[in-house]
Amino acid sequence: MRYLITSMPVLSHLLPLVPLAQQLVLDGHDVLVATSGAAADAARRAGLTTVDAGGSRDARAPYDRLLDIIESGNAGHGPVDEDSLALHGEYFGEVGLRMLDDLLEIGRAWGADAVVYPGIHSAALVAAHQLGAVGILHGYGSPLPTFEPALAHILASRPDLPDRVPEAGIEIDVLPPSLPNFAELPWTNGVPAHRLTMRYGSFNGAADVPRWLLGEREVPRIVLTCGSAEAQSRRGATYRQILEALDGTPCEAVILAGSAQLDLLPDPLPSWVRLEKWLPLKFTLDHSDTIVHHAGSGTVLTAFDSGLTQVGIPMPGTVSVGNARWLPASGAGTMLDLGALDTDELAKAVVTALTSPEQRAAALAVQREIHDMPSVREVATRVSAIVAEYSATKQAADGVEPVGGRR
Repeated sequence: MRYLITSMPVLSHLLPLVPLAQQLVLDGHDVLVATSGAAADAARRAGLTTVDAGGSRDARAPYDRLLDIIESGNAGHGPVDEDSLALHGEYFGEVGLRMLDDLLEIGRAWGADAVVYPGIHSAALVAAHQLGAVGILHGYGSPLPTFEPALAHILASRPDLPDRVPEAGIEIDVLPPSLPNFAELPWTNGVPAHRLTMRYGSFNGAADVPRWLLGEREVPRIVLTCGSAEAQSRRGATYRQILEALDGTPCEAVILAGSAQLDLLPDPLPSWVRLEKWLPLKFTLDHSDTIVHHAGSGTVLTAFDSGLTQVGIPMPGTVSVGNARWLPASGAGTMLDLGALDTDELAKAVVTALTSPEQRAAALAVQREIHDMPSVREVATRVSAIVAEYSATKQAADGVEPVGGRR
C-alpha cells in the first residue's frame, strides 16, 4: 500500500508521525512525506522520502503570523473559546489552502491509498476525500477531531470542493488513558470507524549528542525549552526569567533553543548554563532530572515517556494550556502562568520537581502507562489491514481487479 504522510510545514507537527511512517517502511509499504521547510528536513533526517508540498507558496507564512497574534495577546482567552477557534481556523485554513493543490497533484500522480495527518492539518482530510484514499487522523496529544474551523475555511474558499467532508476512517490516539482531554472539541463530521490507541513514539529528530550528556552529573540537570519559535520563548525573555529563578540552586541548565533567535538571553550566560540549538529531546531527558517547558504536546509526552517531573509555562490562547494542566492533574508537576510569571514561584516549582518523591512517583506511573500501550509495530499492522480492506472494497465497487504485487 502507498501512504502519503503530511503535516503543515512545522517541525513539531511532523515529528509525532515519524514512528508510524518508519514502521510502515519497515513493513514493506511505500511511504512518501509531503510537506516543506523544517518538517521536510526532519523527515529526511529520519530516512524518509519527501516531496515538496506548499513550499513554493510559502505555506508556513500564515502559521508564523498566527504565532505573532498569539504573542500579542489577541488570540482569545483560551484554545477552545469562540474567538480563538475562529482565528486558528482562518490561519490554519490558509496554510491548508496553500498546500491543497500540491497534495492533490502528488496524491493522484503517486496513487496514494491512505493519507496520514495530524488533526490540525485539515487540508489533508480534504485531499484524502478527493483522492478516494483512507484518511488516517494521527493524534499528537489530546485526541481531537480534524480541526473543523480550518476545514470550514478551506471548503468555503474553494467552490470546486464539496460543502462537507466526512471525518477520517481511522484515528490513532496516543494520549495515556489517565490524562484528561482538556482540549476536547465536538466531532461535527462524524467519528472515525476505527479508533486505535498507540504508545507515543517520542521521535525528536536525528542529531549528534555531545559527550558531556553521557557522563555522571555532579549536580541536577534541568532542561529548558520553549520550542523553536521566537514567539514562544519571547526571544529569550522567558529563559532569562527561568535562569533568574534558578540562580543559587545547584544545577546545570540546558537550554534547547531550536531555531529561535534569543537576543534577550543574558550575555554572557552564567557558567552553569549550556545553550544548544538542537538535541534529541528523549535522549537528553533520559540523562536529565527535570524539565521546564512551554507545554507543547510532544514535549510533555516525551517527558512523561522519560519518567520526568515537569514545570509547564504555556503560552495563553494555545492548546499548550490544556497540555500543561496534565501536570497538576497527574501529580507529576506544576503549571505556571506565563503572563504573571513570578521568580519565587518558579524557583519553588523547580525545586519541588527536583526533590518531591510524590511528583517523581506520579511521573513514573504515567511512564509505565505509556509503555503498556500498543506499540507502533502493532498499530501499523492493524492500520495496514484496515487500509487493505478499504482498498479492496473500493476496487470491487469500481470493478477493478486488484493489482498484483502491491502491498
